[in-house]
Amino acid sequence: MSKTKKVGLSPGSAVYVGKSKLDTTVIHHISYNSEKINISKLNDINQIKFEEGTKNWIDIRGIQDVELIQSICEKFKMNRLILEDILDPHLRPKVEDYEDSLFAIIKNLKFDSTSKSIVKEQISIYLTNGILLNFQEDLDDTFEVVRKRMEASLSKTRSRDCDYLLYSMLDFIVDKYYEVVDQIEQEIQSLEEEAQNKITDDFFIDHFEVKSKLLEMKRFVNPLREEISKIKKLDIELVHEATLIYFRDLEDHILHIVDAIDNQRELLNSVKEISLNQMSLEQNKDMKWLAAVSTISIPILFLTGVYGMNFEHMPELKWHYGYLIWWIIIITVVVTVVVYFRKKNIF
Repeated sequence: MSKTKKVGLSPGSAVYVGKSKLDTTVIHHISYNSEKINISKLNDINQIKFEEGTKNWIDIRGIQDVELIQSICEKFKMNRLILEDILDPHLRPKVEDYEDSLFAIIKNLKFDSTSKSIVKEQISIYLTNGILLNFQEDLDDTFEVVRKRMEASLSKTRSRDCDYLLYSMLDFIVDKYYEVVDQIEQEIQSLEEEAQNKITDDFFIDHFEVKSKLLEMKRFVNPLREEISKIKKLDIELVHEATLIYFRDLEDHILHIVDAIDNQRELLNSVKEISLNQMSLEQNKDMKWLAAVSTISIPILFLTGVYGMNFEHMPELKWHYGYLIWWIIIITVVVTVVVYFRKKNIF
């Protein structure tokens, strides 16, 4: 559904405005503490059973079933504005404080090597006391790595509260940004090699596409840096003092990615300048060649024009060796001009 379908609706309306509807929604409940972890797949959100002394992570994949997402939000008493944001996958990254809960939106970015494009997926994370829920558009197991780390016997995530799980998920997504940045850097290096060797017809199209990817990356990464910085300033019990140092480290990672993107943009501009200079040099070589050919042709055309006139009183036209002399003069002039140009490195 297009975002225009939301025009005129009241704030907090449950309307999905993303891509085509999926057939199903997958829900996993991960119950854990420092001693154990239990993972179960649910068919109904009401099947969730909360054990005392455990933290709970509810992984929801597929947000196209509006009624189901609405029932989940109502079960956990989420603000209606949160429901609206979950169903709108076109939002910028943000972090919002709802006093007794924390809501975050982040973009999961992947590089598709086949189409050479950035594939983006919105992930919404809701944190409340002892419970964390994440909502993602697709059915892929985005946080498999995080879950595998939690299954380890000495998992730091299991021994801490859900605010550390929130950090782990955000940190995992940010780490994947490095992979996208590396892929874009490889494309820039390919453009640089092409600019230094031989520029193809598609060079400037490829250059524009890479530049668009960098702008898209910056559009998602820059706001995230600001929003992560807000977490450090929140005065809520959900985020413990001991976890703030990890969010500061996460902010440093994001800043590093921003710097890398800025450096790549400068490098891309330099590649374009190199390509333009290369094209200018090629044009200058062509102009030199044309000028040399024209210079060589001038005496030939001059002599040909003179002796091509139909005057009666031109004694040279009657010479027995006139034609031979004409060729000797022409060859001498051409050889002299060519030798001169070679000494001047024009050829």
